Amino acid sequence: MRSLIVSIAIGAAIFAGLQGCTQHKSNPLEGTWELVDAKYTPSDPTFSLSSYRQIKILTNNHWVFLAQDKSSPKLTNGSDAELLAAAKTFSAGGGTYTLDGDAYTEHVEFFYTPNVVGATLKFKIKFEGDEWIQTGTMPLKALGLGDKDLELYERYRRIK
Repeated sequence: MRSLIVSIAIGAAIFAGLQGCTQHKSNPLEGTWELVDAKYTPSDPTFSLSSYRQIKILTNNHWVFLAQDKSSPKLTNGSDAELLAAAKTFSAGGGTYTLDGDAYTEHVEFFYTPNVVGATLKFKIKFEGDEWIQTGTMPLKALGLGDKDLELYERYRRIK
């Protein structure tokens, strides 16, 4: 009898654990994404998506992006001028984020442009198949990075 009660208790615990697992919703943003389309207003004449690669990696609550111009210069002597030219072709940033319905909010903890560190950036998102579309305003004026804010449209495709 005692072994039957123990078996029932173990079975109930396993069932409760499995129920908890099946009720856990996966985060649709988790994974690695590649920028496949971008539109910025006002436009930046120095930016060309065809010569640029950006990925964005998200965990359950953290994000990071890495971007580089595909034609970045190779170093030949490691001089300060070469290092500066190479640094200008690379960007990165990251921090934590929250997702509430279609409201995606990034809390910036590090960024290649120091003015952005500490900012909270709010976007609207939607999913279309394996693509994630993000729209919103980058508050350049408030961050001291321009006289106008930047309206952005970015479309990412999940990297499998």
